Amino acid sequence: MVSGELPQLRKGAGAPLVVVPGLSGRAGTPAALRTWMKHEEIADFIGDRTVVSIDRRYNLEAGTSIADIAREYAHTIGSQFDEPVDIMGISTGGTIALQLAADHPELLRRLVLVSSAHRLSDRGRATQRSVAELLRAGHDRRAAAMFLGNTGASQLGNALRSVAGLLAPRSVVGRGDLDLLITLDAEDGFDLDARLETIAARTLIAGGQRDRFYSAELFEHASRRIPNARLALYPGAGHLSTSRNPRLAREILRFLDAA
Repeated sequence: MVSGELPQLRKGAGAPLVVVPGLSGRAGTPAALRTWMKHEEIADFIGDRTVVSIDRRYNLEAGTSIADIAREYAHTIGSQFDEPVDIMGISTGGTIALQLAADHPELLRRLVLVSSAHRLSDRGRATQRSVAELLRAGHDRRAAAMFLGNTGASQLGNALRSVAGLLAPRSVVGRGDLDLLITLDAEDGFDLDARLETIAARTLIAGGQRDRFYSAELFEHASRRIPNARLALYPGAGHLSTSRNPRLAREILRFLDAA
C-alpha cells in the first residue's frame, strides 16, 4: 500500500522539519483553502528551516491502518531526505508520526507530538465514532458540530463552535468524504502503548490539560514511557487552543535547536 509522493507544501530554507497535519475534510474544500490551512499550520515554524507539510494520500482503501499510512510517509520521507529529519505530528498527524517513529526509527532525528498521544481517550474515541456515524448517514453539518464541539476547553466555547459547525456556509467536513471516514476508523483502532518504550528519537509532547480527544493523563503517560521524552502541558488549554498557544512555537524551536 505504498504510493508515490504524497501531497505536500514546502516553505522556507534550511534544515528540514516535516509536519504531519491533523484531520481535515477534503470533499468540497477548494485546493487554495487547503493550501492556506496548511500554511497557517506551519507558518510559526519556518524561521531558518525548510518546513515540509506532508498530507495523507487521497482515495485510501477501506481498512487502511495508521501503520499503512505511516508506511507511505516513510516511503516519501526516505525518498526525499538522505539523513534523519525532525518530524512534528499534529493531532491525528501525531499518531501517524508516533507510528512512524516506532516502525521506521532510522528516518527520525527528533519527534514532536502536538495534541496527540499513543491512543485516543475514551471520550475522544466515542466522539470520533459519533462523527463517523453521522458522516455515514449523510449528516455532514451535524458531524462538523460534533467534532468542533469537542475541540475547546470550556463548555461555552464548545457550544459556540458546535453552532458554528451547524450554521457555517460550507461544512468543515465533506459529505461522502471516504478518506476522512477511513482515517477516523484507522485512528479508532490505534494504540501504541506497548511500543512506547521502543521510541528512540528524542521526543517533545505538547498538550492541553483539558484536551477532550486525548487527555492530560495520556500525555503524561506517554512522556513517562518514551525513554527520552519531555512534556509541555498547558493548563486550561483544549485540543485546538494548544496548537494556537503562542508559547508552543517557542517551546518547539528551543527543543529542535538544543544540542
